[in-house]
Amino acid sequence: MNFVRLHKGLFDSVRASSYLMKNSLVFTVLVAAAACVALATSTHSNVNEHGVVMNRRELEGTAVFESVCSVTLYPDVCVSSLLAHPESRKAASSKELATIVVKVTLYELKNLSASLGSEMSRQRITDQRSQSAVDDCLELFGYSLRQLNDSLGSLQSSEWRRQEADDVQTWLSASLTNQDTCIEGVNGHNYGNPMLPDGALRKVWKLLSNSLAMVKNISPAGIDRRLLIDPIASLDNELFSVADGFPSWLSPADRRLLQVLPSGIRANAVVAKDGSGHYKTITEAINAAPSKSKGRYIIYVRAGIYAERVKVSKDGIMLVGDGKDVTIVTGKLSGVSLKSISNFIATGNGFIARDMGFENTAGPRNHQAIALLVGSDHSALYRCSIKGYQDTLYAYTQRQFYRECDIYGSVDFIFGNAVAVFQSCNILARKGLGGRSFITAQGRIDPNQNTGFSIHMCRVIAADKNSDPTYLGRPWKPYSRTVYMQSYFDKIIAPAGWYPWSGNFALKTLYYGEYMNTGPGAGTASRVNWPGYHRITSTAEASKYTVAEFISGNSWLPSTGVAFQAGLTTS
Repeated sequence: MNFVRLHKGLFDSVRASSYLMKNSLVFTVLVAAAACVALATSTHSNVNEHGVVMNRRELEGTAVFESVCSVTLYPDVCVSSLLAHPESRKAASSKELATIVVKVTLYELKNLSASLGSEMSRQRITDQRSQSAVDDCLELFGYSLRQLNDSLGSLQSSEWRRQEADDVQTWLSASLTNQDTCIEGVNGHNYGNPMLPDGALRKVWKLLSNSLAMVKNISPAGIDRRLLIDPIASLDNELFSVADGFPSWLSPADRRLLQVLPSGIRANAVVAKDGSGHYKTITEAINAAPSKSKGRYIIYVRAGIYAERVKVSKDGIMLVGDGKDVTIVTGKLSGVSLKSISNFIATGNGFIARDMGFENTAGPRNHQAIALLVGSDHSALYRCSIKGYQDTLYAYTQRQFYRECDIYGSVDFIFGNAVAVFQSCNILARKGLGGRSFITAQGRIDPNQNTGFSIHMCRVIAADKNSDPTYLGRPWKPYSRTVYMQSYFDKIIAPAGWYPWSGNFALKTLYYGEYMNTGPGAGTASRVNWPGYHRITSTAEASKYTVAEFISGNSWLPSTGVAFQAGLTTS
């Protein structure tokens, strides 16, 4: 994955110059692949399975069609994608039309992936950076194909409840982020001057965006439609909620695993550097895990410094260490592609880590140096330490939860486009090279994505002797969303609180909020006056992020036997 980010401000000249080099051949390959897809599909436009040309007026005349396509960012693409599919005439609801658009998106992405792979076999790319960018796109397409297939399965099921809606919105949000990451890697794309490749790559982007908008506007049974159009109370915000200190989607069995002592866990494999376990490296233990197991595979990692590059692509992996300061995965990678981006990458769903340390020792002068990348749905990290400088934690995509973790860094050290909750964590700002520190750089790229960072009951403090002014975040992408609630802010927090990315970029479209934070840096009198910044003063508004309102927890959590706090903390 080419996860490099084009910073337009401080520290950005080095990143931008290295990033924009040698992309022309990759662009040529992608355009050629797009042309192949266009040639393969153009002869079938607007023709159903019987060879009958579908009249645009026939489809547009229905109330369902007008309603569905009006909510998308690309209505013309919505129209053409429905016209090209034979089942569109039979659709009787907005859900069925959304299903059709997801089918079309899946079909187009399959063609794009196959064409790109075929084009790569015909053209030789000698530049390693360009080769890595294309390889990354193919891997990202693979993730998206899984997410689209899962989305299609949920849409085609008879059930469409809150849970199904959340799942599909999460998976489509992740797929769109994958597409954006691919585009950035091969084309130097930025939102001030879009440079998207023509053809299939652009088309898939728009189809994914449309699919997301259409799905978000399907009301699950029992959901007030008002919630779907309110930017604060929308359905996606329920993903920021927690109960019993853990998110609702974490099973009771997994909660117990996070709380029991290591001696009480029956591990499937033991890793020990001295050879006293089953394996000497974490990678060996992961390789030995079953590829398609639906259960939890537990790997106990004994105390030690593990200087290895770990990738967790299998589902259901749990790592349990002896403590965040004694069981440590370390390295000093500072590249921008999948081969060099991070010491530890977790993309398999259901990843859990407990009492583990993750660190990147590349230092502040090496720019992007990620200690941990997480793109795992339903992932949780408990009592872990994540240490680095710039871009320490890449909370890439999907649903993530961090509890009682220590996160160190200096520049954008919590970034990405996951829907992530950080609760009771220590966020420690280190001294950077430019006299400022930035905590978050949330990367929401579409207004219909359910993504964002919720930082609740955390401590935002200085690491070591850092006295640099520290900012709560800056908008990496146009719809960046971050909320701090009931957290403690040290005096290092700058009075303005937040920092622009470049000029007025995203200041009207971002959502940044603060609610009932305390400490010498928590005063909001001198905060930025951006249209997208919110001083949350009412309990009613803040409560929209709690268990009771986001997931209707009072109606079902008591039956689980798990203690939970339905609302905001009162002490």
